[in-house]
Amino acid sequence: MRWLSGAWLWLLALAAWSQNLPIQAKSAVLLEARTGQVLYAKNAHLRLPPASLTKMMTALVVMEHAALDDIVTASKRAVETPASSMHLKEGEQVSVRDLLYALLLRSANDAAVALAEHVGGSVEQFARMMNEKAQALGAKNTHFTNPHGLHEPNHYSTAYDLALIARAFMENETLRTIVQQRYHIVQRSLNQEDLWMVNKARFLQMYPYAEGIKTGYTRPAGFCFAGSASKEGRRLIAIVLNSPQREQDTIALMEYGFNAWVPLEYGTVDMVVGHAPVAHGRQANAPVGLAQPAYWVVPASQRHHYQWALTFSPLQAPVAQNQPAGWLVLKQGERIVYRVPLRTLSAVEVRSATYASVWAALVPMGVLGILAWRRHTARQRNRIVLHRRVGRWG
Repeated sequence: MRWLSGAWLWLLALAAWSQNLPIQAKSAVLLEARTGQVLYAKNAHLRLPPASLTKMMTALVVMEHAALDDIVTASKRAVETPASSMHLKEGEQVSVRDLLYALLLRSANDAAVALAEHVGGSVEQFARMMNEKAQALGAKNTHFTNPHGLHEPNHYSTAYDLALIARAFMENETLRTIVQQRYHIVQRSLNQEDLWMVNKARFLQMYPYAEGIKTGYTRPAGFCFAGSASKEGRRLIAIVLNSPQREQDTIALMEYGFNAWVPLEYGTVDMVVGHAPVAHGRQANAPVGLAQPAYWVVPASQRHHYQWALTFSPLQAPVAQNQPAGWLVLKQGERIVYRVPLRTLSAVEVRSATYASVWAALVPMGVLGILAWRRHTARQRNRIVLHRRVGRWG
């Protein structure tokens, strides 16, 4: 075993740690929200029924196409939707905002249908909008047929795809605020006896860094959960599908992500990180900065094996501000694991023709002047010698 390097030993230990996590879910993913890195995966691309985790996508599509103060009128189809419900009555009017609270806290299926019909005109058209959004997010193994997640044969997703959806969900400030609430009191036009929407996510009480997001359950899907947690500026997204202990699985994943992985950062976007040489410029180089934040997470005990390096592109004047100028790369040994584009922070003008021509004229003039002076000096010396000779002969 002596031939194994310290880095390789750590990789083995990290793999063993991740494989030995007590994850009981049939499928699970842990995602670093800022970078999109997958820190843990178990059957990540296995197609499974997502149950009410579907409602994350429902909320995303609603936020893109409706105003929070829009008033929605509940249809017969909405009020007859089975299972979890806010007990809408046909013709009842509720704002989009309050329907979103009912959708995400209580997991109300009738609210899902009411929102879908309001935005898409029909459940079927809204499902098409959901699928278009899924494709846009990169969720390639996902297909929705309804806005609530009640089981249908062609309604499926994967842990990885749901992590992408959850990541986008948590980037929306309104939705992020909703799922962090323990409860919400809605305003409605008819059913005044059912106003309290209580969050079903026990994860919020069980984990100090918890932010949400969504529970899910049907018999075919089992117990599912989409979780988000933030600690010291990092956000992790965990998806567990078909788990007998969804909260415990989620907490185990979060602890693994926060403790076994650490972020590496390099400067800020407005900071000068180096100077790139410029050919034919009035200045010999241009200040260079990051085109985007440089941030990557690596295994905690292996961080010293990673190094940042700057590589500049050849620049020739004129150089514009914000012009591509090379790359900042993060290397593990000789392997590049991450890179960030560099940009020029200020312009560099070309060295002007007038400026160059002055020097072009001065140099030969100077040479001629020196030659003339030397010739004049030689003549003077010859005259003195001649004068002395004439005086001696006279």
